[in-house]
Amino acid sequence: MKEKFAHIYARIKSAIKRVWQRHSLKIIMATLIAILLFVFFWKDMVVSIYSGQQGIRWSRFNGTELGEKYDEGVHLIWPWDKMYIYSTQFQTQNDTLNILTSEGLTVRVEFSYRFSALKDSIPTIHQKLGVDYAETFVKNEVEAASMAIIGNFTPEQLYKMSTLIIQSTIKFYLGKQLLEKNVVMDDYLIRKISLPDLVSNSIERKMVAEQLSFEFDYKLITEGKEKRRKIIEADGIRQFEEVSKIPILKWKGLEVTSEFAKSNNAKIIIMGSGKNDLPLLLNADEKK
Repeated sequence: MKEKFAHIYARIKSAIKRVWQRHSLKIIMATLIAILLFVFFWKDMVVSIYSGQQGIRWSRFNGTELGEKYDEGVHLIWPWDKMYIYSTQFQTQNDTLNILTSEGLTVRVEFSYRFSALKDSIPTIHQKLGVDYAETFVKNEVEAASMAIIGNFTPEQLYKMSTLIIQSTIKFYLGKQLLEKNVVMDDYLIRKISLPDLVSNSIERKMVAEQLSFEFDYKLITEGKEKRRKIIEADGIRQFEEVSKIPILKWKGLEVTSEFAKSNNAKIIIMGSGKNDLPLLLNADEKK
């Protein structure tokens, strides 16, 4: 058996040697050409896909390979095909818009948004939206939603309202719109809303005037309550004098005199001569 294999091996070796002797120049030339072609088409044939990326292959003969996904690593393709690289990580974009409000005034809005493509839907995104979907689709949708929602408010509402309300509304709307196209809206943040100086100053003056008005109303309410208290107090004094037949000042004087008389110190009492006069108590033990 071994002799049989040895015989076959010797025959193959001999055939290769004869071919090499006859066509060695052609083989060397073909090998060099193949090497040159491989080096020339290296960038088109060898594709590196890094972490957080996914490749979609477009075939010149079959179109987009929807059922074939290329994850991170090195891949070989035909030079006439093309590999499109998509990011599967969250992408953050900053933008600035001049938005016309409901009152016809323009406000400047600076905002940021974060989004990502659904990893398993990248072939569909490539076929329907294209490799530049972040600019051609996502950005347009975000700007349209920002103008539609922020434009419904007046400058005064934008000045007073918390941006959290506006952000949540826009994020909720975009979340549904983008998800239909296999794009996830992760966050939307308004960094700054700038009103025209004339409008901003006018709103500030109005707010100051409102605060002063509230303060004045509060004082009027307080004074009204104090007035009612004094009326009630005066009515009580009048009723007391009618019932007791004693003037209120005399009654107060008697109360003070009674309290003073309770002390243990020696006193000198001077009685008044009139019926409305109050007794006068002097402290005789006062130390000098």
